[in-house]
Amino acid sequence: MSRTYIDIRRWWLKDENGEPLSVYAVHKTIEGTDNEVTRHTLTRAKEGQLEKANISNLKALARLCSLWSGTEVTVDDLIVEESNERNRNN
Repeated sequence: MSRTYIDIRRWWLKDENGEPLSVYAVHKTIEGTDNEVTRHTLTRAKEGQLEKANISNLKALARLCSLWSGTEVTVDDLIVEESNERNRNN
């Protein structure tokens, strides 16, 4: 069976040393904005483990990644689909 999930690692914010910011730090920067999602959602998406989400969270994640990267990121860009072959080899 194929696996489909959300992965935002490549757009994740980094500090001045190039190290990824903590989920807590990122959540603090989006708290109270239109793009706010839970820390749990951020954690799962950052780790490439978010397999279920509501549409408003997916749209918020895409908008956040767009802001972070300075380029348009769509929900489709966040979706990773692994083939059956890859799952069998892991």
